[in-house]
Amino acid sequence: MKRKKGEGMVRLRSDGMWEARIIQNKRQKSFYGHSEQEAHNKLLTYINMLTQGLKINKNISYAGLLHTWMARKKQEIKPQSFHRLVSTVTLHILPAIGHIDILHISAQLIADAVIQPKAKILSYSSVKKIYDALNESLRYAHITGHITRNPMDLVVMPAQTSEMFILKKAARCSSLEILSDDEIRRFVAAAHATYNNGTPVFKNGPLFILMLNTGLRIGEATALCWQDYDAREQTLTIGASIIQTKNEAGKCVIAKQDSVKTRNSKRILKLNQNAITALPHPQKAGYIFCTKDGRPLHPRHVQVMLDSILRRAEIPHKSTHVFRHTFASRLFEKGVDVRIVSELLGHTNVSTTYNTYITLNKKQKARAMIAIEDMY
Repeated sequence: MKRKKGEGMVRLRSDGMWEARIIQNKRQKSFYGHSEQEAHNKLLTYINMLTQGLKINKNISYAGLLHTWMARKKQEIKPQSFHRLVSTVTLHILPAIGHIDILHISAQLIADAVIQPKAKILSYSSVKKIYDALNESLRYAHITGHITRNPMDLVVMPAQTSEMFILKKAARCSSLEILSDDEIRRFVAAAHATYNNGTPVFKNGPLFILMLNTGLRIGEATALCWQDYDAREQTLTIGASIIQTKNEAGKCVIAKQDSVKTRNSKRILKLNQNAITALPHPQKAGYIFCTKDGRPLHPRHVQVMLDSILRRAEIPHKSTHVFRHTFASRLFEKGVDVRIVSELLGHTNVSTTYNTYITLNKKQKARAMIAIEDMY
């Protein structure tokens, strides 16, 4: 059958296979099939892709597309955000579907190989990061002409209220590390310990006392400078964070990021007397808590110092998050409204605070009901 111009030609080869040919830019491209219709369909698919402006390159894997997209993202987002993106892509996306040709990435494949399996074992926020990375990278593939449409348009992100996420969240919340009153007393004493000549055993030990009385994240606490402290108003302005990232050589380094985790993380905190006492004296320019040469403290060194103080206080190993959790716990015990706690912690919204400390809220309500019972 004679074909129209631009439709190519189909012939039966001597080996019994059918070959469909087309000339594009003075170069011949062939497609093969066991039947005339199969070979012709492959040819039509190719022509259709050319018509829609797709980039027809051989063996473009999703990994290759991700590499190009991430090189672009590195110029657009903060170093810490890029570091998290690299971790998300490397751990959760590349092993599952990175080897697959970009043209074969479908909504069903994404759901079956990535989203659903990860939703069974990871938190909502972690799965959302994976979903967003898939969505944005495949949108980039669509815009640049590698695919005809973004398959993520048909992929459903599991709701945050899904039972599997709620159960995992509850399990994490029930195991939050919190210092008891006795542990707090022992820890404070150990952090303020001195040698016989009066020299502090832990020069930066009061850092943890400040965190215990403010709920600061470790990155926020180590980024504090004396210019952030208003001695007259007795307040601290939280507006930066020390982050761990990688340099061009791939080596882990720390850097000061002049913005905090979320828009609500930037805040002004009124200090209590314990927090004020924790501030070093005399005051010097630069970082409030720092190394001997005035550089910011490295998160790894902070954890080493914390471990030493805990051993001295005879308290089991804890992470730096224990002070933030303990701060929130004591506020709830005092009956402080969750909205106030959320503002003090710098959470994006109240639901984040409630979901994180739901167990503490329940314990508080239970104690309240017992107190009412005792009134009669």
